[in-house]
Amino acid sequence: MPPTAPGDDAYWNGVRAAFLHDPAQVYLNTGSFGVLPRSVYETLVAAVRERELNPTRNREGLVAGIREARGRLAQFVRAAPEDIALLMNVTVAVNLVVNGLSWRPGDEILASDQEYGAIDNCLHEAGRRYGVTVRRAAIPIPPACPEDVVRAFEADITPRTRLLVCSHITTGTGLIAPAKALADLAHAHGALILFDGAHGPGMIPVDLGAYGCDFYAGNCHKWLCSPKGVGFLYAAPRVQEQVRHLVVGWGYSQDGPAADAAGRPLIKGQPYLWGIENWGTFSMPEFVATGEAVRFQQEIGPDRIAARGRQLAAHLRRRIAGLGWGQLISPTHPDMTGSISTFKLSGFGDMDLGAVLFDRYRITAPAGQRDGGHRLRVSTHIYNTFAELDRLVDALAELRAERNGPCPS
Repeated sequence: MPPTAPGDDAYWNGVRAAFLHDPAQVYLNTGSFGVLPRSVYETLVAAVRERELNPTRNREGLVAGIREARGRLAQFVRAAPEDIALLMNVTVAVNLVVNGLSWRPGDEILASDQEYGAIDNCLHEAGRRYGVTVRRAAIPIPPACPEDVVRAFEADITPRTRLLVCSHITTGTGLIAPAKALADLAHAHGALILFDGAHGPGMIPVDLGAYGCDFYAGNCHKWLCSPKGVGFLYAAPRVQEQVRHLVVGWGYSQDGPAADAAGRPLIKGQPYLWGIENWGTFSMPEFVATGEAVRFQQEIGPDRIAARGRQLAAHLRRRIAGLGWGQLISPTHPDMTGSISTFKLSGFGDMDLGAVLFDRYRITAPAGQRDGGHRLRVSTHIYNTFAELDRLVDALAELRAERNGPCPS
């Protein structure tokens, strides 16, 4: 039986009912896109309607809504609103940093060998454009402990390293990196550090102040379950002016930046990052509704959300471990594991496993052939159930038996 306490099932069933997903389907891909709570959807629709009633006169109200949403998001990740730029996604935020910094030929960027493909492309182009050398820290799959990750970066950092890039939580296996230790390592070597936090907010509690990082790029449309196309960039005040405008528009000042009484950089009297994020006209309702997504999760509690995701993941891991043909490649160290579980499966041949799971069982979970087998990534979030995970395991067993015959008794 799943590890539940009296009343847990009723509570989480109530949470599940607050989401828009199709209850006849099993959705296990929050690692790509989260599902909207109904209240977030209603906030979004109301903001769209308000905008269209008078796009000119009603704009001021939407700007106020974004200001409120920014404040809620900043509180959620433990940062100051002035240090948060609202953007479309992590890819944009990482590009803003990588292409906004000033580089000299021979400068080095040290990234892990488990970064997201779009970020790899950004770093590759930086090498071509600026003459930057991109080095890779080889992290074991899975690492045994957080120190394995730190040692991997320490082994490849050099006096020419100007920027470390690392996923806070990797997209492939859900490895939670030791953010504070990596930031300390970077700063001890005179380098800056940028975290790809695509999977952080909404999966685990995020504390940007405690990490001591220079930059943190986050998504809201995954685990935070905001409307699609909402992300952010955090930059510590001490490094903000090092980032040039990637897109130059009304957020730019021809007179250059100024500073407030506390020394915080400003553009046209506004926080520096608010000028950096100004790319012209954009769709405001999605950002307004993100404030409701934050409120929804704050009401449940980030620690409670993280514990639920891990509880579901642990149940799935136990079940697949008992099958004999599924190998967990996600970390098991308690400080490194969250709500993503990735398995290497054998015995499925050349089956398009992800497509078959959906077509036959209405289960959405990304799967693909790799290293002589299949990799299956399962995201367990607060709208998932133990029964859904059992349904996935039963489907996998049935498909494998059809291909290979029943296992001997």
